[in-house]
Amino acid sequence: MKTRLIATLAVVLAAACVSGAAPAFKSSFAAPPADAVKYLKATVGKQFSAGYVFVDGKYVKPPYKVERYGNVIRINGIQVTDQVVAWDEFVKTQSGVTITKTEAPAAPAAPEPEPEVEEEEEDDDEPSSLDDLFDDDPAPKKAKKPKKAKRKATPRPRKPATLVTYTMEGDFEPNDKSKALVEKINAVRTSIDSQLRSGGYFCFGSRYATVSGNASTAKLVLGKLPDVMKKSTTKEAFASSMRQAGLTFFPLSLNDDLFRNRFDYLQLAERMNSEKEQSKWNHMLRPSL
Repeated sequence: MKTRLIATLAVVLAAACVSGAAPAFKSSFAAPPADAVKYLKATVGKQFSAGYVFVDGKYVKPPYKVERYGNVIRINGIQVTDQVVAWDEFVKTQSGVTITKTEAPAAPAAPEPEPEVEEEEEDDDEPSSLDDLFDDDPAPKKAKKPKKAKRKATPRPRKPATLVTYTMEGDFEPNDKSKALVEKINAVRTSIDSQLRSGGYFCFGSRYATVSGNASTAKLVLGKLPDVMKKSTTKEAFASSMRQAGLTFFPLSLNDDLFRNRFDYLQLAERMNSEKEQSKWNHMLRPSL
């Protein structure tokens, strides 16, 4: 029975490898509002195998499908952007919108600090001159005035934040304004799709701005990144190696994500070698002029 179970497991794993099924992966971006998905639906692009995609430092293997999902962009079902156009902007296009303003409770102001009072200096009993020393009726000393207390600036109370909520009645009805907003999101989807198809790369992450480049930059980055990922054993060493490789335009947060997923260098190196071999064959099969 045990032997049969192991054999079955091996078959399942082999089938998964052959099918190229990617492991489940969830990005760090906040999911789009349910109404955005419900009313805006999705636009799915055609599949292609060019380009390179990283989400939170995790390499996503091709083939790729870039889609608009509600008001966000996804690649292979993985969300790679926040809301491109906020759902509230769509609600504003509807008739009979209710606007509600509420004030969130402000954080209490810091307590006023106690005044700092400087201690009065003690009078010096020593005579100030020889005349005072031998004088039968020395001149009385002037009383010293106590120093004023120093009071720190009183912190200003924080103003409460105003939360604005837009509520529509009934179902969402598309109109010219809402369609124009959808076109803005579709334009972002088309731009990402086009750059990847031309051999470019994208590094998406919720903690930093998207890092991307065209095919020439992708060749530079992917020519060095796998080796850096392979040889670095600490985040500090990884960041240092990235600088030495000339990849200084990668933010530290992205470097941390890439280091955390550094074993993806195996897949990257395999793909780079495969593409080099394919390029050689294409060159050999190209008819001479």
